[in-house]
This record gives sequence, structure tokens and C-alpha cells, in this order.
Amino acid sequence: MEAPGEKPALGPVLSEAVIGEVLFRLPPDQPACLFRAAAVCQAWRTFFTSPDMLRIYRNHHMAPPVLGFLQNTGRSDDPFPRFVTTAAPSPPLHHQPEFECVYSLALDCRHGRVLLHTTFPLGLIVWSPVTGDHQLLPEEPIQLDPPQPPYSDFAGAVLCAVDGCYHLDCPPQGPFRVLFAATSYEDVDVVSTWAILYSSETGAWTEPSTVHPGAVMNSPDVMSIMGPSLLVGDALYFTLDLLNNRTVLTYDLVGGALTVMDPPPLVRRDAFLVTGEGGGLGVAAVEGYSLRLWSWEAAGRWALRRVIDLEMSIPFTIGAPITQLKVIGFAEMSGTIFVSANCIISTVQLRSGRVRKFSKTPNSDTIFPFEIFYTLGGIKSSSFWCKVFYIKLEVSSAAEGR
Repeated sequence: MEAPGEKPALGPVLSEAVIGEVLFRLPPDQPACLFRAAAVCQAWRTFFTSPDMLRIYRNHHMAPPVLGFLQNTGRSDDPFPRFVTTAAPSPPLHHQPEFECVYSLALDCRHGRVLLHTTFPLGLIVWSPVTGDHQLLPEEPIQLDPPQPPYSDFAGAVLCAVDGCYHLDCPPQGPFRVLFAATSYEDVDVVSTWAILYSSETGAWTEPSTVHPGAVMNSPDVMSIMGPSLLVGDALYFTLDLLNNRTVLTYDLVGGALTVMDPPPLVRRDAFLVTGEGGGLGVAAVEGYSLRLWSWEAAGRWALRRVIDLEMSIPFTIGAPITQLKVIGFAEMSGTIFVSANCIISTVQLRSGRVRKFSKTPNSDTIFPFEIFYTLGGIKSSSFWCKVFYIKLEVSSAAEGR
């Protein structure tokens, strides 16, 4: 029994090695776990916000988690894409930029940034959902409203430009690059696709690189988005719907050349670019109730590499006339394919082939996964955000306990 005035005995102090084991077991796709652990005591908070430990934590998990996705709604009354967070409770992310426009479309989401195409005013915006900062790019790619010559299909890509960055913790204020590509009608029967590259370090666009892939599916008066881009090494790939197939275009980030590849051996308009075998270029598409994965080989041809059965893994009614099973997204860093079946999104991990339910959303042809490590050490005023998020956790826990 303690004597009067005597302090109670403290429990054993955990070593940093033990605390580190706790840290490494916290799931990165649930940032709330990290915040809860940091709220245990000041020692844990200091340990979990250490730049060295957070670097080890990110390297341990190898790829940033998907914390949500962006989805173009197509609604004229909503000027920005819908940002759906999947972590519960959601970390304090910004769901739209503080920018006024009549309408905007998400073109790409990579390395913690989002690329938006806006109308009225017409332009491109690079936006960070973590910090809320946005940057309106110069007008060179879209000089007139409407542009001349008009374009019917366009695409964009944004990527970190920090030298030597492994893209596990890209600095929000660091340099970046943006690719913008579009299909223009030079004449009634002459169609060209061009691409230009912007650098935040120079503040300028490159001269356009142009190819003539053939007649496109859309007419000149219909504007639509090409398929989402895929970054493989020093090249960006994106798809373009021609009259007879969906082909693949390649932009060399080093040489600045735009080229046309042989189309995948799938006469389908829902073929989706993914990382292929060995980290190269790949294509995924659903045929029947199977996910088929093709890879581009060094010999210059496509080869079927994997077939993943979805029949027993994804919730849907087999044979139902309204069933729509299709690939709608891909997360490059984590190697995750997103498959939609009647408004229910499931994920397929390329490494393991594991399939699990991810989210429910209105029907969509494309989503843009948002991949990032949301850690205390990477947030401004981490002490403040820890308190804010901890309050959200308490409210969430109380609601669950009712």
C-alpha cells in the first residue's frame, strides 16, 4: 500500500523497439490508428512524428495506401468532381479547391496532387487535397475559348518532379510536371493528336509533339476525356478511342516524343491501362466474370499473362440483365485494380490477387484513386491536427457505441 504523499508506481516503460513494432503494425489505409497511438502520451507522439521513424514506416509498407478517389459526376450544378474518402473516420482532407469555375473535370491524380480541367474560365489547375493549395497553369495549351482548332478528346497527367524522389512522401510544395494531350481536327478528314509538357520549375510549356493515329470515335463537337494515364519509367501512356478500337499513345518524358502503339488484342472500349508483368505496361479488362491482364513484351507485342476469376469474389447477381462488370480505376503505387459491379466497387491486388469490397458509389466509368501516406509528421501544425482528428475519433467511437 502506498504511503501518504507517495507517488504511485509507474508501469514498465516500453522500449523504442517495442513502440516501433506497434508503429509498423498500424494499417496505413486507416490513419486514425496512427493518430490514436500518438495520443497515448507525449513519448509516443514524439516517436510517431519522428522524420526518421516515419521514413522507415513508409519504406516498410512500400506503397502509399488509397485513402479515397475522385469521380466526375457529370452534373452541371456541381462544379467540381466528387471526392470520396474511404478511411473511417476520414482524415481532414480538402474536398475541393478554393477556385471559382462553372464546371471542372478530374484528369489525373498522382503523387498527392490532382489535375483538373476547368471551363469558364478555361484552363488547368493542379490541386493538393492535403494542403488545399492550388495553382492555375499558364494558358499556352488552351489559348482560345473555344480553342482553335477545336478538339474532341483530351487527357492530362500530373507527376512529382523532385530529383531522386521515390514518391512515398512527395513534398506538397515541390516541383511538378503536367502533360496535356488533345485530339484536334485540322480538316474534316484530318485528325491529329498532340501533347505538350509543363514544368513548374521553368513555368513554361514545351512545343507540341503531334501524331496522326487515325479517325477517332467522337465527332468534333463532342468533348470527352481520353483514358487515364499510366506512368511507367520515363514514359506516360494513355488511351484513345478510335473508330475500330481503343489504342495506346506514349509520351517520352525525356525526349518529348509522342508515338502510337499497336492496340491491345481486345476490341473493347473499357480496356484499362495497368502495370504489367515486371513493372512494365499492361492492360486489364473484364471478359465474362474474369479479369484478364495483358502485358507489353520487349518483342513488341501483347501477351496474356494472368486471368483472375471474379465470379465468387465480387458481390453481384450472376446472369442479371443489369449487371455491369468493368474496370474503372487503377492505383499505380499499390498496384490495385478497381472493378465496378452494379455501383459496388471492389479492389483486386495485383501482387496477391486478393479481392475485397472497397466502396459503394453511383455508376461511373472512371475513378481516380488518391494514394498518400497521411502521417502526423507530414502535416503542418501536427499538434493542432492531432487534437482535431482525435476529437473526430471520439465522436465516431461514441456514435458506434450507441
